[in-house]
Amino acid sequence: MLTTFRARNGPTSSRNRRVVTLARLRHRYRYRPVLAMLLLPGMLLIGIFSYYPAVRSLIGGFYQWNGFSAPIYVGFSQFREYFLSPNFGTEMKNIAILAGGSVLITLVSQFTAAEIVTHMPKRAAAITKYVLVLPIVLPPLILIDVWDYLLQPQYGLIDRFLGAAGLPQPTWLSDPHLALVGILLIGFPWISNLGFLIFLGGLQNLPREIMDASRIDGVSTLRRVFAVDIPLLLPQFRIVVILSGIYAVQNFVPILLLTNGGPGTATLVPGLDMYQSAFQNDQYGYGMAIGTLLFIAMLIFTLVVMRALRPRTA
Repeated sequence: MLTTFRARNGPTSSRNRRVVTLARLRHRYRYRPVLAMLLLPGMLLIGIFSYYPAVRSLIGGFYQWNGFSAPIYVGFSQFREYFLSPNFGTEMKNIAILAGGSVLITLVSQFTAAEIVTHMPKRAAAITKYVLVLPIVLPPLILIDVWDYLLQPQYGLIDRFLGAAGLPQPTWLSDPHLALVGILLIGFPWISNLGFLIFLGGLQNLPREIMDASRIDGVSTLRRVFAVDIPLLLPQFRIVVILSGIYAVQNFVPILLLTNGGPGTATLVPGLDMYQSAFQNDQYGYGMAIGTLLFIAMLIFTLVVMRALRPRTA
């Protein structure tokens, strides 16, 4: 009798399931045209104001254009002109120092701060975390203005402390040998940044079993950091290296406001050269050519870091 009941109700039950599934699919796809219409204005604005300028910049490097007259196609001549310019070697050296220094400073300072906060008592860690993260919301121009005062020769706070200690008082931004160091000093102790939050989130989500096992085995703090924490946080290190490297290459605002590439060409970088060529000398095509080279360089840098810092599974 049970078999007869199943035989009678089996096809009906499967038919009902199909009906319910079709009804759900119909309900799901019913609102898709409405969602598409709602998203269309936003997608158009993103395309016009984000993607179009980027694509236009990549193409504009092949045209000589002053912003007013019709663009003239010149092929790779502007790229060649930049490679052969007398400042090319200086710019490459400066950007390598700034990018390398920025990445190294970011990794050491922010990872160390995240390690300390992670292993602090819970209440103290919460307060410290908010105190370290709070400066992120400050406008960058305020930070640059503060450091402009701190790095002033003789009258700046740093030189005053050095003078009180009987140490030399360097002219940080006027000395060709110290100007890049002065730029790198901006933001000391370099903790209040996105990298700190990335490392902190990674450390707080490490498997507790591994941490407890290392504690039971009597592993020292330093050994645990290098043998457990860093290998497990390779994805976070990869993200922070990429973001800090790209930011160092793109961010020429402190140099523009504090030194304008000087003294001489001691702090001249490709981003500042691009800005000056396009917006001060009306060589928009030449500036776009420099921007295209920067894009290619950052793309290669990203691919190399992604491959070098990928997690090892073997």
